[in-house]
Amino acid sequence: MRNIGCTFTGHEPMRFRFGYDEEDELCQQIKAAMKLQVLALYDNGITDFYTNCEPGASMWGAELILYLINHFPHLKLYCVIPYEEQAKKWTPQLRDRYYTILEKSTYNYLISTKFEKSCYLRCNEYLVNHTGLLLAVYKDQPLVLMEPAAHLVTYARKQNKGVILIDPDTAEVTPITVKEGKNRP
Repeated sequence: MRNIGCTFTGHEPMRFRFGYDEEDELCQQIKAAMKLQVLALYDNGITDFYTNCEPGASMWGAELILYLINHFPHLKLYCVIPYEEQAKKWTPQLRDRYYTILEKSTYNYLISTKFEKSCYLRCNEYLVNHTGLLLAVYKDQPLVLMEPAAHLVTYARKQNKGVILIDPDTAEVTPITVKEGKNRP
């Protein structure tokens, strides 16, 4: 199988019932599910992982890859940053994690030097257009349709990309789904 790459995404942390509490049992279950999916993808030849480094699943995925690189040196982490000061208003702890990820990643790509209304959309499109799969801690619900993760998941589906969902309320995994489309036999 050729390496088609995988993008991490998910709801904003306040959407999770545990918020930013990563010691919560459900958060730990979600992270464990993410790890199992990444290892399964690796076993199937996928070594390139992409993230926008946003707090939540995108950041967890990045940190997971950086941890796994010690065991699987063929893994690569690509950080696609919406704009230069993305982390400016984050807590010091989140900023430290963010800068550590950027420092240790394989490659960083900057969408815009300054904030623009379209920079997150352009970042999402870049992520989807450069990978074949999406690993999303995400649940389709009307209340979250305005979230950046909703756009990313919707765009990936429209582009007939594989989507693996991890339910943010139960940590249950929905296997890869691909919408039948014009490009499919």
